[in-house]
Amino acid sequence: MMPHSFESILENLPQGIVLLDPANRVTAFNARTLEILGLADGAVSRGMTIDGLPGAADCRAAACLTSTTGRPHTSQFALSDGRMVSLTSTPSKDGGWILSYEDISTLIRVEDSLTEQHHRFDAALRNMPHGLCMFDSKKNLILCNPSYARMYNLPDLLTQPGTPLVDILAFRSREGNGPADTATYFDVVFEATARGAVASQNIVLTDGRVIKITHNPMQNGGYVATHEDVTKTVRLAEELRRHHDQLETTVQSRTAEVERQARELERMLAQERNINELQRQFVAMASHEFRTPLAIIDAAAQRLLRKRGAVEPEFLGDKVDQIRASVNRIVDLMESILSAGRLDTGKIDISYDACALRSLIRSCCERQSTIAKTHAFVLDIDGLPEFIDADPRTLAQVFTNLLSNAVKYAPGTSEIRVTAWEEMENVKVSISDDGVGIDPEDVPRLFQRYFRAGTSTGIAGTGIGLNLVKQIVELHHGSIEVRSARGRGSTFTVTLPIKRTDNASASSDAA
Repeated sequence: MMPHSFESILENLPQGIVLLDPANRVTAFNARTLEILGLADGAVSRGMTIDGLPGAADCRAAACLTSTTGRPHTSQFALSDGRMVSLTSTPSKDGGWILSYEDISTLIRVEDSLTEQHHRFDAALRNMPHGLCMFDSKKNLILCNPSYARMYNLPDLLTQPGTPLVDILAFRSREGNGPADTATYFDVVFEATARGAVASQNIVLTDGRVIKITHNPMQNGGYVATHEDVTKTVRLAEELRRHHDQLETTVQSRTAEVERQARELERMLAQERNINELQRQFVAMASHEFRTPLAIIDAAAQRLLRKRGAVEPEFLGDKVDQIRASVNRIVDLMESILSAGRLDTGKIDISYDACALRSLIRSCCERQSTIAKTHAFVLDIDGLPEFIDADPRTLAQVFTNLLSNAVKYAPGTSEIRVTAWEEMENVKVSISDDGVGIDPEDVPRLFQRYFRAGTSTGIAGTGIGLNLVKQIVELHHGSIEVRSARGRGSTFTVTLPIKRTDNASASSDAA
C-alpha cells in the first residue's frame, strides 16, 4: 500500500500517469489516465501488463531507445475518437517506467490554426498591391513584402531581416528613387509618434513618383509602414483641380460677359427710349421751327397782297427781307436735318480742296448780317493762312450754325466776336457772344443729338445743330470745345489741321 500523500499528489497531476515495474506491470495510475485515454473504470488495474493500454507499441519502442540513450522518449498517437495524445516514456531508477499521457488535441488545433493564419498572412503580404515594411526601434528591417522591394528595385540582400534603414535609403538614392526632400521625409514618423496613432504623408521621389506613406507606430518603438504609389491619383487630382479652376474662370468670365451684355442691353434700351423721346421732342420742335418762318412768309405775302399796286419801295424791301430770311431759315433747317441723316448712314461727302477760310468766314458773317440785323460781327481773322485743306461746303455749315447760335442765344446783346489764328500746324476759330450762357452740368452733353441746355428754354431750336458741327469737325480730324457760364455768354473754339493727313484722306474716301 502506497503512502496516502503520494496517491494524493498522483491524483492531482494534470497528466495521466502510469507507473510500471521492470516487468512492465502496472504498479500505480491516476484517474486522469482513464479520462485522457477514454477508458472505463476498471480498464486499468495494478498488476496488469501494458499490452492492453493505448500506445503500448510506443512504450516498447521507447524501451529499446532508452536502453541505448537513457533519455525520455515522447511520441504521439491518435485515439479512436480523433483526439491526439502525447505519450512521454521515462525510465525509472528501479528499471521500471513512468508513462505520462497528455491530451494535445487543442494544442494541435491551435498550432494548425496558427500555421494556417501564418500562411494566409504570408499570402496577403505577397499579394498586397502596396509596399509594406516593418522596422524595429533601431530602424532595422523586420520584414517587408515583395511589393515594397519592387517599388524601390531593392536586391534580395536589402530585404533580409536586420537590414538597416539607412542602407536601404542610401541604395534608393543611388538608384534615383529616393525622397526628393530628405529633410521632410521623416515628418510622418514624428507626427505619428506625437499623436500615438496612424499618420500619412505624400512623398515626392526624385524619379517624379508620389508615394503615400502611412506610418503606424508600435509599442516597442518600432513601426509598420505602407507605401502606396499615388502618382496617378495625385496627377488626376491636379488635372481635375486645373480643369475646375479653368471651368470656374470660364464661368466667371461668361457670367461677367452675360452681365455686361445685360447692362449693355439695358443701356441700349434706355438709350433707345431716350432717343425715341428726343425724336418726339425734335419732331415737335422741328414742326414749330418750320411753322414760324412759314407764318412770317405767309404774313408778309398777305401784307403785300393787301397793298397790291400801292407798294412803297421801303415797305416792299422790308417784306422781301422777311421772306428771304424766313426762306433761309427753312433752308438751313432742311440742310441740318439732311446732313444729320447723311451722317447717320455714313453717306456725307467730305471733298477736300484748297479752302480760303478767311473768305468763307466773312461770307458766313455777311449772310448772318442780312438775317440778324440786330447784331454786329467783329472779326479778327487776319492771322489765318491763305488756304487750308478742307471741305468749304461742310465748313460753311459749321460756321453758319455757330454764328446763328451766337445770335439766337444772345438776344439782348449786339456784338458777336470772331477770332482766328494759326497755332502749330492747326488753325483755331473762336466765336464768342455775351448771351444766356450754359449751366456747367449741361456742358458735357451739349454736343449730344437732340439735347438742349436748360438756358435755351423759350428759344427756338432742334438740338441737332451742334451735334452736326462736332461730327463734321471730327471728320476733318479737328476738334471743338466750349467755355461758358450762365448769364456770361459762350465761346466755341474750332481747331482744324492746316494740311490733311493720310488718315484724313482715308476717312474722306471711306465717307
